[in-house]
Amino acid sequence: MSQNLLIPNSGTDRASMRSRCLRQYVHVGFRFARYQCAPWLVLAIAPLKLLFTSGVERIHAQVRYFSAISRIDFVGVYGLLNDLLW
Repeated sequence: MSQNLLIPNSGTDRASMRSRCLRQYVHVGFRFARYQCAPWLVLAIAPLKLLFTSGVERIHAQVRYFSAISRIDFVGVYGLLNDLLW
């Protein structure tokens, strides 16, 4: 029984397209959430690494920490806090 792999079945094609599209949207959403949360995660983890490392690893942790601080939009954070308080 030969099967042509270049021509998909019409019944499974629609279902696979929907699942592929859903996976793509979930993947994009996950990447966006990771991009938005990454500086905050570094700010939480880097001080702990600074306590336990020395030498080159300590300098690397400091650079990561300061670059994470520079990537955060503090004006937006202050605006959000202002909206929550008033």
